[in-house]
Amino acid sequence: MLDGVLSQPLALVVAPAGAGKTVLLEQWAETHADRSFVWVDITPADNDPAHFAGKLISGLSAVKPHFLNVGAPVAISGGRLGETFLEVLPSRLVSLPDTVVIFDDVHQLTNRSLIDDLERIVEFAPPNIHTVFSTRVDLPLGWSRHRLNGDLVELRSADLAFDANESAELLARLCGRRFDADSVDALVSRTEGWAAGLQLAAMTLKGRDDPEDFIEQFGGTDRMVADYLTDEVLQVQPHRRRTSLLRVSAFDEMSAELITEVTGEDGAQSWLESLERESMFLVPLDTRREWFRFHNLFRDLLRYHLRAEEPGAESTLLAGAADWYLARGDVQRAVEYLLRAKEWERALMLVRTRGAEIYERGELRTVIRWMSELPDSVVHDRLDLMLLNGVLRGLEGQVVAAGDPLRRVINDPEATVGQQLVAHAMLACQAWWNPHPDGSLDAVTRSLALLEANPGAPTPDLLGITDYESLLTMTLFSGGRAYLLAGDLAEARRWLERAARSEGASYAPWRICSLGSLALVEAWCGRTDRAQELAVESLAVADEAKLVGHPSTADAYLAESLIALERSDPGRSERMLAQGLARAAATKRTQLMWIAHLIHAMLGGTENAGDLTGAPEGPPPPVVRDRLTATRQRERRLTGRDPLPWAAEPESVEAPATRFEHTASALTHLQPQRARALLASDADTSTEEPLVATERLVLRAWLADVEGRPTAAERRLGKALALAEEHSLVDVFLRAGPHVITQLGQLPGERSPFLRQILERASASLAPAATSVLSEPLTDRELEILACLPSRSTNGELADRFYVSVNTIKTHMVHIYRKLDVPNRSAAIVRAQELGLLR
Repeated sequence: MLDGVLSQPLALVVAPAGAGKTVLLEQWAETHADRSFVWVDITPADNDPAHFAGKLISGLSAVKPHFLNVGAPVAISGGRLGETFLEVLPSRLVSLPDTVVIFDDVHQLTNRSLIDDLERIVEFAPPNIHTVFSTRVDLPLGWSRHRLNGDLVELRSADLAFDANESAELLARLCGRRFDADSVDALVSRTEGWAAGLQLAAMTLKGRDDPEDFIEQFGGTDRMVADYLTDEVLQVQPHRRRTSLLRVSAFDEMSAELITEVTGEDGAQSWLESLERESMFLVPLDTRREWFRFHNLFRDLLRYHLRAEEPGAESTLLAGAADWYLARGDVQRAVEYLLRAKEWERALMLVRTRGAEIYERGELRTVIRWMSELPDSVVHDRLDLMLLNGVLRGLEGQVVAAGDPLRRVINDPEATVGQQLVAHAMLACQAWWNPHPDGSLDAVTRSLALLEANPGAPTPDLLGITDYESLLTMTLFSGGRAYLLAGDLAEARRWLERAARSEGASYAPWRICSLGSLALVEAWCGRTDRAQELAVESLAVADEAKLVGHPSTADAYLAESLIALERSDPGRSERMLAQGLARAAATKRTQLMWIAHLIHAMLGGTENAGDLTGAPEGPPPPVVRDRLTATRQRERRLTGRDPLPWAAEPESVEAPATRFEHTASALTHLQPQRARALLASDADTSTEEPLVATERLVLRAWLADVEGRPTAAERRLGKALALAEEHSLVDVFLRAGPHVITQLGQLPGERSPFLRQILERASASLAPAATSVLSEPLTDRELEILACLPSRSTNGELADRFYVSVNTIKTHMVHIYRKLDVPNRSAAIVRAQELGLLR
């Protein structure tokens, strides 16, 4: 039956504990050596989407090395994998050989958002990927369409139940003798073919002289029967083996090395192998037979006996296992064992001092879960834990949940200066979440004042990131971000440069943040070369520290996107935008998401950059409001359309982007007096950034042309070109529109490579004469894909080139055919050539 999934996308194996789901899947996989199998053994820790994604990518990378960067963006917010991950994964799965992906013990997932993402992975998986879900309970997902289409393989309890012949063979192998048909039938009837019940019965029958009497008296299939039979199995074990079984049951997973070091048991590897040979409910976890776990039913009963017979032993064993994992650098498993051992303070100590490792992996939800497992008697009225909770929630992006404990610490007269410093710095760090930059600047000012008043003050060690220098760096880059959002770019640059030079920036995430935010400021100003240097350095630090997928890289990716936009490379801009948005959304940094939304709008509002269909929550910051409004006005001016959903209008024309559009609109409507007045409204142009200075020169050249002063127009346009070329600013001319492009085309003399680049890009993106006959113009991304059609690239090749899924490419093709009113690719090429959209 399972073989059916090799030609279908999905199989469900749904049966209770002990039905043999895992054994069946392992044995089935062994019969298909020609296929690639990826085994994802689900545990409660996988409810953290970052942890789950890492496990899945690691498994897929065993089939194809470097399948996907483990740092692939995962939007932690809301417990989801994120649109970018879900978009990129199918396009990468296409490159694998025919592969079966088995998700075992899926019932361990309680994160509904993550379960929904699993459904999406199945829905959009390519034909070479076959998925198997093994679970004790039906998943809350809609598989009706698959059932109706006949492309779903289902195995349930009745399919896994042993019949009389299979049961007789199992009993004979386990007991070393055969039983008469009536006895076997009776046992099958009483167990209903339940595999674990049959196995437990066989283990019991081994040591009995009256097998027929035992079978006749035995009845039922529920857990109590399993407990009874397991008791029978335990009672016949030699004392030493029984003791060993009880003690190693404390471990969730075990290896010979772990057993020997923690329990002192010699010959652990041969002991494990003997347990497996004798079917003592041992489940191997790797192909090398180094790691094992007990079947859940057997493990739970062993633990019950361990607690009853050796009180206190379990805690000792758990603490020993924690030490063993900690010595090998596995902080996460160490903390999990300490929590089970109820060694709360040791667990807290590890969270405080080693939590940075988990923060850097993007798995803060796991740490927050640990905190929630602490009993009230430990947490009650403890300022240190209140502060730790605020820090964790703040780093996770839970701003409201973080604000309350942080303010309680600040207002508590018992709080130390160090605790006050941490609380103020964490509140200052909320600039990327706070919709009001003035409020952020107030928090930053208070934090910096307190830090400067207490230089080098001792601070509590929380996650290894709250030393004095780190707090100073955090405050500085938060101030730079707040000034950027407020529109004070010079002050933003000053704060961020100071942050990048500070001692705290030696910590990789803080250096990534400082350099990335500074790159964003420089890109916003139009200093694209400097911005690129900073963004590249930020991402190089991330790569070296293995933090490429960390949320701290969002600023650098968005800076790269803005750089590509200003250089008029929309394809790269969209790819970088998708990366940046995924990381910003991971911790719900709404103000950074507004910047991503703006870039998306400036690219034409295409739908290829991830979760960009709607504006973020709350109002945009002033610096974004200015450019969003200008983008809307530009759409009206250039196309007469008004497609953008964000409808706020400016209160004045003081902001640079809005002033540019008002001036361009006046020139478009041949109102030179109004345009001159707007250009004269700038009080001081000596400190203009490159982008604004170039825009001003472009507008003055346009004004001179409208007023009939061609010499002045050429001179000013030449200055604009020289300044723009210095900073690789191409899109500024395209944003001005057809009139300025025509002026550029009419400039005398030989055209420079930079001017040719502008004119070529204008012919592809503006194409005013060609697209005017289309009732619905093509988007930038559709024009890019259209340009690739003569190469006869396949949809898969186009998907790889544009970093999207094949389904997304197909959707674009449908839109292109509809807008060009053609039936196929060849006709689209011909029609595009007729319109001048293709050379």
